[in-house]
Order: sequence, then structure tokens, then C-alpha cells
Amino acid sequence: MARITITMPAYHAETTLAQTVADIPPGIADELILVDDASTDNTVAIARSLPMEVYVHPENRGYGGNQKTCYQRAIERGADIVVMLHPDYQYDPQAVPLLVAPILSGDADMTFGSRFAGLADPRSGGMPWYRFMGNRVVTVAENLMLGSRFTEMHSGLRAYSRQCLLSLPFLGYTDDFSFDTQMLVDAVTLGQRVVEVPIKTRYAEESSSISVSRSLRYVSESLAYTARRSARRGRIGRRSPVTYDGTRTGPTGSTGVSVTQRCALCGSEAQELLYPSNAAQPIQSDEFSCTSGSLGTHDDILRCRECGMVSSRHPLSEDEIIDGYAGMVDERYLTETEGREELFEWVLERMGGYVMPGKRLLEVGSNVGLFLDVAGRDGWEARGIEPSKWAVERGRARFGVDLRQGTLEDLEGDSPADAVVMLDVLEHLVDPLSSLRRLRTLVEKEGLLVLSTVDLAGVHSRVRKGSWPWFIRPHLHYFTPETLDAMLAEAGFDLVEFERVPRTFHLSYIAGRASSSHGLLGRAVERVSRYVDPPVPVGWLGDVVLAIARPRPPGAAPSSS
Repeated sequence: MARITITMPAYHAETTLAQTVADIPPGIADELILVDDASTDNTVAIARSLPMEVYVHPENRGYGGNQKTCYQRAIERGADIVVMLHPDYQYDPQAVPLLVAPILSGDADMTFGSRFAGLADPRSGGMPWYRFMGNRVVTVAENLMLGSRFTEMHSGLRAYSRQCLLSLPFLGYTDDFSFDTQMLVDAVTLGQRVVEVPIKTRYAEESSSISVSRSLRYVSESLAYTARRSARRGRIGRRSPVTYDGTRTGPTGSTGVSVTQRCALCGSEAQELLYPSNAAQPIQSDEFSCTSGSLGTHDDILRCRECGMVSSRHPLSEDEIIDGYAGMVDERYLTETEGREELFEWVLERMGGYVMPGKRLLEVGSNVGLFLDVAGRDGWEARGIEPSKWAVERGRARFGVDLRQGTLEDLEGDSPADAVVMLDVLEHLVDPLSSLRRLRTLVEKEGLLVLSTVDLAGVHSRVRKGSWPWFIRPHLHYFTPETLDAMLAEAGFDLVEFERVPRTFHLSYIAGRASSSHGLLGRAVERVSRYVDPPVPVGWLGDVVLAIARPRPPGAAPSSS
């Protein structure tokens, strides 16, 4: 049986709390949790006299901040379905069974009560006219942006499945009132099944309310967030890789030459030559470094005729590739320490939006351990593994991080981590699918897999085609959002976030790497950088993306199916 928990975000609810609890249908909930947001009345004393778990914020964290604690505590205590019920008696507790029914039947991931769905007239239920009009106008605008057809999008009576809460980065949302909008908009655009149920409207003098100025701020913030998310992910998330349905897209064009090589994703042997090799000599040792200037030099680039996966036809054996990385020396890596630290802080911020069991972190392919150092400062218990002997020695000496030399295979039998991070590594692995399956055993059942990789569907790659600088010999595979999503699904993960990486490097660093691949332009930039050396944002090119995934629960179907 599913464990149902009702959470109550409370603030000055002494006059309505007892009645709200009394009206909850008997037997519908396994547990009640109240989180008090530093009330100065008797809310806490009354709550402790009732059959519920009580948590108290020593300082006011706001409406959104209160909900964050509600959901965290419910998840920690094993809830399968979490209901959010205001203790101010504005929403009828008798509606809770209506909320949880679609989730219990497997037809919804999130539900909310709608006062406009025909059960009663909101105005006759006491809704002030200005709130009625504001709700109508904002709901219509948000529906147009999202492509949804909800009768209301600003209800505070909600229910979530456990998996839905784990799939949304709600810890990173605002602490203010627009928290509700962020939850709903992300649920819609990230593929959660959202269902509204009709409820009655009930306004009374004791019901909580916010001022006109805060209402206007709530409306503006809600509309702005909806606009940003719908522009980025498409209406109902149709452009989001998180909601892809299995279709395959990739670079257009082909030489028409058939090639036999096993696809890293689907296993088919039928491939076609997409871009012929332009490498004039055997791979050099310096090409294995992260800052190699050998951009745009590549072996044959092949595309699978069955699934669209793009890989190279590399001339080295797996042992030779491992030896190349083991002997790698990259003295230039730390010349961009500040920019890399800012990037790593951004990655950790994205991770921090999700509920996780703990703070144990494993990084695969750590280079000199700079990410481990930043994560350690952020409170993570971080460890890493890296094939380069030079990088491991340098990282231990400079940062004092827990870093050992080895490859993914050397992690066999290691204890699971709450977050496994693999930045700019997946494209270098001979068999990325097998590696992801191995990582599945190293991620806690409700932990995170966080990886970045090159994106063959980005703006830069579509423009440059065969001369894209990230076609390099150490890159063995090239992902589109679809093929990355499919590979994660095959390995037992569900994609929950997909974002462009906002990278920034100094002009001299970019010039040093691009001079060989960008001809006259690269050499001109190199000359300019001798005199001026500003930081340059390059993330908008879409060359590198960040993907965050959750291990799929045993027996569950892939979320994109």
C-alpha cells in the first residue's frame, strides 16, 4: 500500500489548524507533517497537541522555503504520495481523496485542486473579484505559453508522487510565493503527468492572504518564469530532451559510403560514413590532454543507420587508449582555474536543487581534482578516480583531495555514492553504454548521475558541420539529446534535466586552442589576445551540455516511453 503523507506549511494558523485537521477524512493519510515558519502565535503549541509531526523554522524562510522543508521531511520519512494542505482552512480537507486518487491509480504524477473546474462558482465561494479576475487573466496567459488547458494554475491544494518530487529541482526554487508556479511549470515542461481535480472555493476572514503589492510581484514572477521555461523547452516541453519519445535526429548529409562497425547504442552493424578522416598522422600523446590544440582533427565519423548514434572509427585498441590517458600531462589545465571553478560551482548548484540521500560524491575522470576541491568546499564528502598518473599526483599535492589513479573498472565493489559526476568523460569511453550500466550500481537508488558531454545538435556543430572543432581523435562518440537520452534509458536511468553549460574562458586560452582549427580567424584572434585578454562566454554555442539523471526504480518503465 502507498504511504500517504499530508504536509502543512504553517504560519500564524492558530485559529484554523485544529479545524483543518479535524476535517481530514479518517484513514486517508498515514502521517501528518506540519512545518511552522517561525510563527509568533500559538500555532506550534496547538500543532504539538495534535497527532502530527511538527518541525519549526527558527527564522521565517518564506512560503516556498516552508514547502521545501515539508517535502524533504515527507521524503525522508518514506512517503509515496505527498499532499500539500494549507492549515488556514482555505481549501477543504475533504478534497484530499480526490487529489490522491489519480496518483494511486497510476494516472498522474502530480494533481492540484481547481476552483474553476465546475464543482462550484468561485465568486459564490467568497473569492474576491480582483483575485477572480487576476486568476483568470494569468491562467489564460500561462496556458497559452505552455500549450496546456488547465482551468486554474494557482491553486495551493496539491499532491505529488514521490518520483515526481525526486524529478523536480524544487530545492533550487524561490522561497517566495511563486514557488508553486515553478513546481507546476517544471512538472508540465519536464513531462510529469499533471491532473487537476474540481474542488470547492472557500474564503473566510481567517484564511491567509497576501498584500496587493506582493500579489503583483507573484504574478510578474510567475509569468516571467513560465515564459522562460516555455521558450527553452517548448510548449508542454516538446523541445526538452527530458520528454523525448524515442525519435532520433542528428546531423544531416552523408557520403553514402556504408561501413560495418557495431553501434555503441543499439548494437547494429549498419553504419554510414558521415565525415571522412582528416588526420594525416598517428594520434599524438598530447592529443589526450584536456587542453590539446588539435581541434578539428578526427578519424572517420560514422552514423548508425538504425538509431542515429554518431561515433568515430578509431585506430587504437582499448588498452592503447587507456595507456594514452594514463600517460597524459596537461600543464595548461590550471591556467583557467577561476573559470573552471565558476563552472563547477554552477554544476553543484544545479545538483543542489534535487533531494538526495546524503552528500557522498564520486567523480569519474577527475583530472587534477579541481571539481573535487570545489565540491569539498561546498560540503560534499568527495572522492575521485583518474587514469593520469601526473594528474593524480598534481591534484593530491595541490588540493589535498581524495583522488586515486585508475579507471571505471577499478571501482568494482566500491560503495555507492549519492551523486556520481562525470564531466566531459562519456565521449572518451570505448563502450559508454557498458560504463553507464556499471555506474548504475554505484549510484544510490535515489541518487544522481551528473554528466556533461559534447552536443552534436548544438548551434556551433550545425553551422560548422564536418569542420566542427570538437571532432577530435580522443572523442570516440558524439551525442545528440535524443541518443544521450536513449543511452541513459538503456542503462537504467531517467533523464531529469538537460541544460547548456555556461562556459567562459579567456581570449588567450580560446586562441591557443582554436588557432589550428579556425585558420585565419584563429590566428587573428591569437594576435589580438596578446594585447587584450578578456573573459569570453562560449556556452551559447551549445558545444557542451549538462545532463542529470535518476536511477530508474526497479520494474519501472523508462520515463520517455
